[in-house]
Amino acid sequence: MQRLESEGNIKVEDLADRFEVSQVTIRKDLNALEEQGLLQRTYGGAIFSHRSQFNNSFLEKLQIQASQKQVIAQGALAYIHEGDSIVLDAGSTTLSLAQAMIGKFRYLFVITNSVPVALELSKAGYEILLVGGQVRSHSLALIGPAAVKTLEGYHADRAFLGTSGITLSHGHSTPNPLDAEVKQAMMRSADESYVLADSTKFGHACLTTFARLAEIHLTITDFGMPTEFTEAFTKRGIRFQIVNLEQAPEDREPLAEAI
Repeated sequence: MQRLESEGNIKVEDLADRFEVSQVTIRKDLNALEEQGLLQRTYGGAIFSHRSQFNNSFLEKLQIQASQKQVIAQGALAYIHEGDSIVLDAGSTTLSLAQAMIGKFRYLFVITNSVPVALELSKAGYEILLVGGQVRSHSLALIGPAAVKTLEGYHADRAFLGTSGITLSHGHSTPNPLDAEVKQAMMRSADESYVLADSTKFGHACLTTFARLAEIHLTITDFGMPTEFTEAFTKRGIRFQIVNLEQAPEDREPLAEAI
């Protein structure tokens, strides 16, 4: 599976040579992995299946800090109003927000670059615009110039973004420059931008900064936010909200916000 992930496709003949086993053994192993949904058999080899690209990477990521992401999503609901036009970024925390939105509103117009978010919200009957673009295989996020161009043609009340890293010097960052461009386009299209980030994201700087801390209207996180960041945010006048892990799911009032 590691070789398949790095190369995109694998051949029975190559695997047999690499692991010094028979091709019959390799075929049996590949068939077993296909039954688990981890790959798709092809003539003489195998490729990633849709399930392996999505379920075994992105859905596993959903389990990391899962309770924190859910309560952050509940906190973010307070900033969405009936009839709003909103932008939802791709990511596990924004997907948690999409799940929390269902049944809370009768009408919303949702712009997203996330296939999982669009699929999740399709059951709610909201108006959904899924931007086009290059597909990131593991998260099924749409990025690149096509996504940016689509976003430039729309206006939204609020944008809810994910982030891979937050530092005082580099702000909010992501490892993918194309992803950063899409996030910046989302910010330009919205009146206000919110970052949803569990506390593990603080102190990590990724390759590309997509927003300085002061450019974000509000950063929503959990009680694990490091003290150095709460003090620095408060001193600099950067808005943040720490959500209460015991907050009831149906309570949508803003939580302990510091400005």
